Amino acid sequence: MKRLLTILVLGLCLASCNRHSEHWATITELERNIEERPDSLLKVLQSINTDELVGDEERAKHALLLSMALDKNVIDKTDFEVLQPAIDYYEDNGSATDKLRTYYYQGRIYQNAGNDTSAMEYFVNALSVGSQSNDVLTIARIHFAQSNIYYDLYDFDNFIESNKSAALYFKQAEEYNSYVFCLIRIINGCTLKNEHDKALPYIEECKLMLDGLNITILTDFYSTYITYLIRYGTEQEIDETIHQYINSIPSPNIDWLTVANAYYTMHKYNEALSILSQYDTEGNEYKEKKYLAILYEVYKSLGDHKNALEIFEEYVDIFSTNIFAKMQQDTKFVEERYNLEMAKAKEAEAKNKRTITIWACLFIMTALLYALNIIRLRLQISRAKNRELEVEKQRYEQLYADAIAERDALTKMVEDSSVQEEAKAVIKARLDVLNKVIISQITGTSSANKKAYEELELLLADKESFIESTRLTIEGNNPEFISALKQRGLSDEEINICCLYAIGLRGKDIKAYTSQPRHYNQSADIRRKLGLTESDTNLSIFLRDMLEK
Repeated sequence: MKRLLTILVLGLCLASCNRHSEHWATITELERNIEERPDSLLKVLQSINTDELVGDEERAKHALLLSMALDKNVIDKTDFEVLQPAIDYYEDNGSATDKLRTYYYQGRIYQNAGNDTSAMEYFVNALSVGSQSNDVLTIARIHFAQSNIYYDLYDFDNFIESNKSAALYFKQAEEYNSYVFCLIRIINGCTLKNEHDKALPYIEECKLMLDGLNITILTDFYSTYITYLIRYGTEQEIDETIHQYINSIPSPNIDWLTVANAYYTMHKYNEALSILSQYDTEGNEYKEKKYLAILYEVYKSLGDHKNALEIFEEYVDIFSTNIFAKMQQDTKFVEERYNLEMAKAKEAEAKNKRTITIWACLFIMTALLYALNIIRLRLQISRAKNRELEVEKQRYEQLYADAIAERDALTKMVEDSSVQEEAKAVIKARLDVLNKVIISQITGTSSANKKAYEELELLLADKESFIESTRLTIEGNNPEFISALKQRGLSDEEINICCLYAIGLRGKDIKAYTSQPRHYNQSADIRRKLGLTESDTNLSIFLRDMLEK
């Protein structure tokens, strides 16, 4: 019995001594240096033959480190093939840091695939299961990744708070470039929320650390600061900051779009157009949309409405295409996840053929039905959204054309020397509001564009206030004109139409301010009450003469 126990103890000792392969020491050393040289470490990890790894722990550690190295080298994975051994093992084993990292990189895979809902779920779980971890860099990156999701949702409050948390941990880890980058994003969030006073402390903190920053972060600071000054600074401050920016950063690294936007803000349209004409946006959707928005405003300001409209249409096309591409990406991710699970099912089937065959069939049927249902739903949603976008695009185009037509008509009236000054004041007031809303239609985020269109729609719909203010102005300065019309039996609505004719609007313009099906009958009734026949003078000329007399 003693001899048997001795043999068992020796066997356990030998098994314990050999539970790791010759690669374990290398993997352990790589983990200690993963933050220092991720490019070199990636090559080493990829050179390790995974068939030579021993045990689930060793395979899990290798899988986790390889996923970390890929992410740090900006190789965005959208499947779980590399990370899967770590997911399987660290679900019930490993340290708080192992669990924290595994959940975080699962979230990053979902985020790369465009599934922000699942990504956020894994980021929250990572902070929970890794609450005892001292890996402050991964914690900082989780908060940073969450801030990106909040930004896409236009939730700028949580975007700012997540960057504050990330900045705190980056500073604790002495990663000062990342720390300042989070501060820059906080400034950006405050600017978007029009809370410029809250942004000032972070701007000053960044200025104190400019000397130690790399070119990329330095460029981001100047770009964000100039954007802030465009809203809240003076032209002198913008000019000085642009001068510092250009003198501090090599030309290829400068965000010329922001500089062009600053020149546009200072009404230096030719300088802005010169920069934009040399700018290459290929391969960057965000920059392309920003480029089109600024170029549109510059063309509008230079009076080149033809090019402005072409740029606007191109912007809308890109916006529609991006939405459809995102839906396709979501569908592809479901299929990739499904294929990976199928591969796992086949591997398990080899271990226990009869049992696994039954479960695999059930799983395949369920997964296939689920995947087909998801694909069907996403295609339906995609088609519905495309239809909605097309309808909305046509409505916006018509709305914009109506606004331009009204603006041009009112502008001609203001330039007409025969229109009285009191009437011109009413027209100019509406023209100023109309121009402001039209100018704001492209600038800012997509939510701001939608708001601008809503304001434009309300303005074009509010014809009554313009008619009322026109009549009150004429009545205040020429009460005899209104009295004469009443004496001839004209109704209030007909008097309103006469006032529009009197300030210079033509019949086709007045149709836009009245009930169009009744306009011709109303004009005929007015002529009859005024004693005019079909062969007599034009109604507009008659009423303007009458007003002058």
